[in-house]
Amino acid sequence: MELKDFKHSIKLKVRFSDLDAMRHVNNATYLSYLEEARIAYFKDVLKKPKEGLDFEAVVARIEIDYQQPIIFGDNIEVLSRVSKIGNKSSDVEHLILIERKGKKIIAAAALTKLVAFDYNKQVSFSIPDNIRKQIEEYEN
Repeated sequence: MELKDFKHSIKLKVRFSDLDAMRHVNNATYLSYLEEARIAYFKDVLKKPKEGLDFEAVVARIEIDYQQPIIFGDNIEVLSRVSKIGNKSSDVEHLILIERKGKKIIAAAALTKLVAFDYNKQVSFSIPDNIRKQIEEYEN
């Protein structure tokens, strides 16, 4: 993953409540940062208001490679992209960046696998063509 491969980003601030006993961002908090970034990505790419997003998807897997600690007061930028769309699933890649000494540094790299899922029927389904098209047009 390289910075140039990402078009979408959001900025977040580290809250005191994000910290653990070691005074850096707790590893579980990264999941919240990724969730915020995914919601913003799909809101922007699918051109829907946040409250109008019908997330018919479940998180099947998340991998996070922690590279640098994030501390209180850091400004965070989370880059997102859909790197793969399958029949029923998609891969969302993220880079969590922090700024140190005027340079953007990768604090973490993550991959989230989402599966299209009908909550009423409790079954996965094929990603609709219109959603696939909007994502592909944005990413290409």
